[in-house]
Amino acid sequence: MSRMLPVVSLALLCLMATSAARADERDHSHYRERGEYKEKFRSGRCEVEREQKRDGEYKEERKCKGGPRGYEQKQKYREGPCLVEREWKNNGEYEEKVECKHS
Repeated sequence: MSRMLPVVSLALLCLMATSAARADERDHSHYRERGEYKEKFRSGRCEVEREQKRDGEYKEERKCKGGPRGYEQKQKYREGPCLVEREWKNNGEYEEKVECKHS
């Protein structure tokens, strides 16, 4: 019995660490309905919304606060079938929008 105590303790520590990491990453609400998917969750300082439709269209919006101040820039470009728009604001906020359409 005394030989199993370190093994059981290690297993419990691994499970606790895994569940803590998941809780931090995935505090979200979502729904699935006939091939469609939508979720909202927080990832660090960011709020993330993802949506996938039955026709293959995918959207993701990420809004973050608390970034470096005094920096302002906008980007807009295509990455494969996706349009990506990024904006850094002077007050430390960051936004990213990704829209993908499959033909």
